[in-house]
Amino acid sequence: MKTEQVKLTQVKSNAANPRTITSDKFTKLVNSILVLPKMLEIRPIVVDNKMLSLGGNMRNNALRAIAKMTPEEIAARLSSLSDFQSKTKGERDKLVDWWGKWLEAPFAYIIKASELTEDEKKQFIVKDNVSYGQWDYDLLANNFDNKKLEDWGMDVWNASPMAFTPMQNTASNIPSSTPSAPDESEDDGAGSIITEDNLPPELQGVDLTPQDLPKIQGDDNTPMERIIITYPKDRLPELLALLGMASIDKVVYRIDEILPSTE
Repeated sequence: MKTEQVKLTQVKSNAANPRTITSDKFTKLVNSILVLPKMLEIRPIVVDNKMLSLGGNMRNNALRAIAKMTPEEIAARLSSLSDFQSKTKGERDKLVDWWGKWLEAPFAYIIKASELTEDEKKQFIVKDNVSYGQWDYDLLANNFDNKKLEDWGMDVWNASPMAFTPMQNTASNIPSSTPSAPDESEDDGAGSIITEDNLPPELQGVDLTPQDLPKIQGDDNTPMERIIITYPKDRLPELLALLGMASIDKVVYRIDEILPSTE
């Protein structure tokens, strides 16, 4: 099999490809291609004898989106990307010029998988998109910049700020200074009501060190109903990997929020 350069219009998008992409991820894919078009030749689109894409369907769609841009739109988009900004002026000018020439005659690099049977084509479409490996978050944290990883399309471990609408100060939503009992639907079961006066120190918004926390008596065999984990910020990726969580954005978690139910 050899890599060929063909007109972009010759490559057909595969509507039967079960792989989808979100708008945000598609934007990052377009940006990734714009700033590093060398990857197009290194990772050519795989097509069948009818030029239907089997592998690289999303890249084909991204190239079609780029082909609809003007040179000015590409230059403006590139200028907003950190990987483009880190290049020298000569490198930036060369890249903008490369895309300008590409727009005059859009093309794609392909490899023809002409020997695949229909069943093998289906296998390839799925297997080409399956990720068998997993990331070493220690190495990522120590050797890569979080912002760059996010720009490259990776889901990093930093929690995204949640959007919210500020509440208006109306009589109906001004909180009472005295906490009230929770509704029945909010009660996790029998127990005393937690008020401001009896919150444990670790939940009062006070900066604590491990030495400040209450000591739990017992040995390794002592039954426990809760644990407190303290960790330095630089070891957050390790903790997230251990717990199988994308982020830690609150103080208290129920076990069923971390571990799947065994029922």
